[in-house]
This record gives sequence, structure tokens and C-alpha cells, in this order.
Amino acid sequence: MKNLLACATLAIALLPFQDPNLSAQAAGNTVRWAEGAPNASSEVKNDTKIEGINTDDAHIFVSLAEIKETEYNRVWIQIFNHSKTAINFDPQSAILINEKDKTLRAEVPSKAANSIQNFGEAKSQELSSAHCENMVATQCQPTSAQLQVSKQVAAYSSQQAQWVRDNGLAQKSIAPGANLEGYIVFKKDKKKSSYTLKVMVGTQVFEFPVTADNKAPNFD
Repeated sequence: MKNLLACATLAIALLPFQDPNLSAQAAGNTVRWAEGAPNASSEVKNDTKIEGINTDDAHIFVSLAEIKETEYNRVWIQIFNHSKTAINFDPQSAILINEKDKTLRAEVPSKAANSIQNFGEAKSQELSSAHCENMVATQCQPTSAQLQVSKQVAAYSSQQAQWVRDNGLAQKSIAPGANLEGYIVFKKDKKKSSYTLKVMVGTQVFEFPVTADNKAPNFD
């Protein structure tokens, strides 16, 4: 028994030392945006804050805003590849983490667009039949004003849905010297929230502090 314990102790002693940071390094470095940091930038355009981080391999800019009258927010992102090799980028790997550590994952643009259009069509039907004042043959009929609003809601939702289809980013390899620009879509929370946006670009994870009002759609 003593021999077995001695062998086990020797085997453990001979195991190579493993730096606890090696696993994190293998997964990629995390670069966090910080106010005033030499590699960080910040500016406001059209009442929207744009944050940027510059590294040896990439320069990345982000901003968060709502997609009006929908259940979604959008993150604008622009990535410049400064390295000598291609950088892989998958927008579906992006996440938002709120103050309660709840994680919101990026939505597939086509699915989000369909949801926006379906929501608008349902709201349009609701508006065209609500608060009817004229009764014909015991059937409630919408007024001309209600029909007009109903059509506007359906058209606006369709327009927003098409915008998501046209501007939502897909997985792509960014060539050296090239850049990528577009939007990542997230479902809104129930109330105004602060988030940490995490985006993986190549082997690096970029973190940005962002906020969203998370306004619910209101066509009334």
C-alpha cells in the first residue's frame, strides 16, 4: 500500500504544471472597452453612442439602438481587419448580458424579420376591428380612420422587417485590409437595462458596456 501511495505521489509530482490562464488564452483574449483607455474611443452621432476598440489585429465599433415599434434592438457593428490573415466573424456568437446576469443571444435576422412582420399584421387586424362605432347587419365595421391606421401599421412593420432582412449580418470571413459592417438583432428586455455586449472577432472577445430603453411597440 505504501508503495502504491508513493507511486501516486510521484506521478502527481511529475505532472507538467498547468497555468490556469492557459485555457483562457487558448479560447482567445478578452479586450474590454474602458473610458479613457488608449485603445478605446467614444463619440455620439444622432443621439447614439458609438464605442470603439483598436487592437493590432482589428478595429471594432459598436452602438445599440432600438428597432422602433418592434420587440427588437439592433447592434450596429463595423470591423476592420488590420492583420495579415483572414478573420472569421459569426454574428450569432454575440451576446448581451444584463445586470442580473441574464444572457440574450443574437437572433437569426430572417426569423426576427418574420416575427416583426407577423406582429405588425396581428396589430393591424386588431386596430381595424377595435372600437367600432358603426353597426351594419349586427356586424362591427371599422371607420375610415381605423382602416387608415391599420394599413399604416402593417406597412411600417413590413418595412422594418425588410430592413432587418437587408441589414442583418451573416457569418463571414473578413479578408486582410477589408472591413465588415451591418447589424445584429436582439430581443428586447421588459425594461430599461444596462448590458455587457460580448462579440467574438477571430480569437478575440470584445466587451462593451451598452444600454437600451427597451420600449415596447406602441401603435395606439
